[in-house]
Amino acid sequence: MKFEKRMNKTVMTNYYQNPPLRASRAMYLNSANRSEATVYLVETSGGLVAGDQNDFQIDIMEGANVCLIPQSATKIYPSFNGLWSSQNIDVSIGSKASLAFKTEAVIPFEEAKFRGKTIVRMEQDSTLLWGEILSPGRVARDEVFEYHDVKTNFQVWMEDECLIYDPLSFSPDRMDLGQMGMLEEHIYVGSMWFVSPSLKNLDISKVNEKLQQFKHVNASAALLEGKAVNVRWLASDLVLLKKEMDNLWQEFARDIV
Repeated sequence: MKFEKRMNKTVMTNYYQNPPLRASRAMYLNSANRSEATVYLVETSGGLVAGDQNDFQIDIMEGANVCLIPQSATKIYPSFNGLWSSQNIDVSIGSKASLAFKTEAVIPFEEAKFRGKTIVRMEQDSTLLWGEILSPGRVARDEVFEYHDVKTNFQVWMEDECLIYDPLSFSPDRMDLGQMGMLEEHIYVGSMWFVSPSLKNLDISKVNEKLQQFKHVNASAALLEGKAVNVRWLASDLVLLKKEMDNLWQEFARDIV
């Protein structure tokens, strides 16, 4: 997908899709402000089977503002043949442009193997808001940490500087995720990244004061060199986790457009 700014309106100027990946047309949820285009991302097969690979290429040109919303959680089916499922997301954000990628969960089923890699390349004056949730499995079926491996790698490059390099690796077969210093009694991991020129004067203590509003949810925020905020949640209740992440999302999103 390629987005450009034309006459104070963000439009999707180039678009190629190959099933099972699909995307909606660009929508403008605020009829009075068409500077931000919202697009829903759909995985029509219902999930990734062992050996599947999803690839997203997202180019946001100068001055364009985009919000991408996954229609549902990413489901990772069992790997009975030992093959990995993988998802690669490659994003470029031009000068004075922005991308907000709405939070959704990755749900690895029993015996699943998943690798995810996201690389964002952006300018000093562009903006990124990104959220992710890693689920332990199909909790309603008492399927908790029964997958084989989940490895993710989230990178943000601000011109030639690697601003963020955030790899996560969970292998329940080989590690005790409930031990002290790991997840302990929690089962969900939430992450949010906000990169913006407006963060230079941010008081990170005020962000932390707004976190941990609910029982069974622990969180902490950190400021990276005045350029990015990272918030990490550990939770045992998905509904409360999503509620707190959405509250913070709305606050950060007001600074984008």
